[in-house]
Amino acid sequence: MTMRLSRYLEHIQKNENLTFAIDSISGQDKKKKKIIRPEYPNSNIKEQEDFKPKLIKRVMIDLDRTIHQYSKGFQDGSMYDAPFPQAREALQKLRSKGFEIVIFTSRVSPEVAAFHGQDLEEQYTNIENWLTNNEIPFDRVTATKLDADFYIDDKAIWVKNGDWESVLEQIDKRIDEEYQK
Repeated sequence: MTMRLSRYLEHIQKNENLTFAIDSISGQDKKKKKIIRPEYPNSNIKEQEDFKPKLIKRVMIDLDRTIHQYSKGFQDGSMYDAPFPQAREALQKLRSKGFEIVIFTSRVSPEVAAFHGQDLEEQYTNIENWLTNNEIPFDRVTATKLDADFYIDDKAIWVKNGDWESVLEQIDKRIDEEYQK
């Protein structure tokens, strides 16, 4: 119960719109379970094609090679390059449209920090300082993939309508391009 309550409070703090759904669980003691689900405009969805999720106004943006130029790779974990020239203006436009801007990066994952012998809190501080010093708007930094309306990532491949054949074609094309350099 405490874990569910803390998860609910976490969603409230993030200003996420929630509704409770109570499901009965059959069993000997007939307990009830509370499940937290996002609230959607059509709560009486009959068919999957009618489903239209409500925008939550969040964009997740990868840090390296999208904002930070990352010309030398990870190195010692420092942020050494300037941001891409149009990054600041683009993020300011997204902010003016009401989007929460979340920077996601594996730099602040415990696994990557441990692998490189980095202090996790120091990585957060370095990234936040770099973003602030370069006047890059952001609301938070995370290594967690959160629910968002858009993901901006230099390595992304879009699976449109479950078309995995096009995914494999995109991968083959990228591999060919890398080997031609």
